Amino acid sequence: MKIITLFAPARKTWTEAKFKNTNIEIGLCPACASINTLQYLFTCSQWRWDIEIPENWTFGVWDQVKLLPVRVPLPVYCCTACALQIKIFPSFCLRGTTLTIQALAFIGFVYETTELTWRDLPEMLCDANNKIAHSTLYKAVHSAGKLMATEQEIQKLHLKHLPSNNPDQSNPPSLWPPPKSIFTYTVAREKGIRMFLTNLLPGKLIRLNFQAYFYRYINFLNRIFAAWNKAINNIYSKLKTSP
Repeated sequence: MKIITLFAPARKTWTEAKFKNTNIEIGLCPACASINTLQYLFTCSQWRWDIEIPENWTFGVWDQVKLLPVRVPLPVYCCTACALQIKIFPSFCLRGTTLTIQALAFIGFVYETTELTWRDLPEMLCDANNKIAHSTLYKAVHSAGKLMATEQEIQKLHLKHLPSNNPDQSNPPSLWPPPKSIFTYTVAREKGIRMFLTNLLPGKLIRLNFQAYFYRYINFLNRIFAAWNKAINNIYSKLKTSP
């Protein structure tokens, strides 16, 4: 089965009525290049952790933000010409982690700009009876940071889809606090995630309507991962012989 990632900015707009027509958006079969031969088969689903931020939220009011599990529908199509089956992933549904891109960006940004620890975040943002493991948050954010720090292809996509302003000039690195990590390889991953999230810095500083600012920038990240169409890196090798 082949996986195709489609640009989809937010989970709430990813409805069955919309994604059942994605065969028209895809057009060509990626295997045999036949036109308009993709037929909807069925929908499966996967659990993801997503973030809910209220309108006019002020950065730092943690009891109003919720990190919660949601079920994301994933449609499956079949090419009537070559029988290839295709599973559609929305770009907000990152492969390689159970966090949506919105949740990963928010958690990474909060961790990097506050004094909060990985253990603090599930305690503050999750329901008392349904908490995500802090290690899951750590691995997701550091995996994205490793991706940014090591993959030239994702770096090129990042530059291509960034807003027109240059983040290195408008948001100098001095606005970030010193990295929280200790080891060289963890500091490198932390700097990698900061490269992804630098353009969010004004959203915290103005302390007004963070949600609108946040989701506007998430659209750029969604375009990056729609073009990437791969899973984010695992921070550990299969043999666990390197960081």
